[in-house]
Amino acid sequence: MASNRPVRTDRSRGAWQYAPRTLKAGWSGFLLLPLLLMLALASAPPAHGESLPELGEASGGVLTPAEERELGRSLLREVRRTLPVVKDPEITFYIDALGRQLLANTPDADGPFYFIPIDDRQVNAFAMPGGLIGIHSGLMLETRDEAELAAVIAHEIAHVTQRHLARMFARGRELNFRTGLAILAGVLASAVDPQLGSAVIAGGVAGGIQSQINFTRSNEAEADNTGMRILADAGFDPHAMADFFERMQELTRGIGDQIPEYLRTHPVTLDRITDARARADRLPEGARERGLEFRWMQARMRALQDPRRTLEIFRGQVEPAAHHLYGAAVAHLERGEAGAAHDLLERIDTGAAPGLTYELAQVAVHRERDEHPAALGILEDLDAVYPGHPVVRELLARVHRDLGNRDRAVRIVADLIRHETAPKPELLRLKADIADAAGQRAISREAMAEYFFHRGQYQEAVRQFDAALEANDANERDLQRIRDKRDTARETAHAHTR
Repeated sequence: MASNRPVRTDRSRGAWQYAPRTLKAGWSGFLLLPLLLMLALASAPPAHGESLPELGEASGGVLTPAEERELGRSLLREVRRTLPVVKDPEITFYIDALGRQLLANTPDADGPFYFIPIDDRQVNAFAMPGGLIGIHSGLMLETRDEAELAAVIAHEIAHVTQRHLARMFARGRELNFRTGLAILAGVLASAVDPQLGSAVIAGGVAGGIQSQINFTRSNEAEADNTGMRILADAGFDPHAMADFFERMQELTRGIGDQIPEYLRTHPVTLDRITDARARADRLPEGARERGLEFRWMQARMRALQDPRRTLEIFRGQVEPAAHHLYGAAVAHLERGEAGAAHDLLERIDTGAAPGLTYELAQVAVHRERDEHPAALGILEDLDAVYPGHPVVRELLARVHRDLGNRDRAVRIVADLIRHETAPKPELLRLKADIADAAGQRAISREAMAEYFFHRGQYQEAVRQFDAALEANDANERDLQRIRDKRDTARETAHAHTR
């Protein structure tokens, strides 16, 4: 039988995770800097062996490292506003933890990185200036193990650390910081409608866009090389990169006209796979998975995207594995069927489960049943075992809110936000809702203003800051802080309307 006692996983390997809710299934067009570039878009075949050139720093002051970081922050807000970002905290944390493990083994990683899961079933990933890396849900579902997923993320990290994106903008004299924003607005638009993305790009820059993209393609071999070293240094099997290339070949067979233009003109070649295999042979062997988390997060993603189909497949299994039981439990929770979810969780041997993930599923069952004291008890135990864990703290805030402990809930969320370099809009919205219920009008409006700001809705942010200043429950120190934030929001709004 399952136990409700918290089991601490290995923090050093990124095993912390977090808890449930929903994500919206959606389809989108291909981005301009996707995973497909990683597979096929080099302008010329890479040389065999280990002697690929290191291109060094970008050649000019068009996009400096400081500008690149600022652009990254702006793009993060645009991604959150424009793309279907996965909001499930557990999946979000898993992707971020995997990215952080790879970064810890990237000696030239400088500045912030943001690993953003995108709710899109296309097998895709992309990198943008300033350390912004997007990972589509379809990629997570189609990779066969954690090492393959890590190989893609490592490749995208390499695009950032080798400053390929900075060089793309530095290539033409007519390109500057503002036209760089216009190009990347097109990248974001392409995720919704490829034709719309092309139109945005054409309107943003006078010409030469194709040459900029071609320049990025020429760096794919370097990103393969650098990414493979990151992968191996992080303890993963470096052969996973070539394995995934072959996986892409399998996925594109027999789909006819649905093959994207990039794959039709730049297919995955045998030379590229052979080159990746040869380099992997010279690197240390590694693991295919760090632990149980990958399988469980795959099961979770499938259940959140299509609960009905998940349960249909589950019912056809004679002896389901632990992660399949978990996936079916998540699907039942998505349908509001807490009793069925509880019964499935009880069938799981806790020795075959990532401890925190299992315990948070139990919390979800209690919350679905409105058993908030029981949920609080588990979370307080977890908070003692995993002090400061962000999702445990977030859930503590939500349960305290449900129990009417609003002041306590606001303090927990405020502390979480304070420790984030780019706060998640969902946390800011949660703070606003709790503060409003507690009668803290100024704090509620301030949090809503920050929510809109971090979603790239700058004019609305200014309006909310004005409302916070008009509230009658703020002291002078609070008012000065709000004024300073409003001034920043005004400046940003003005910069984006020029």
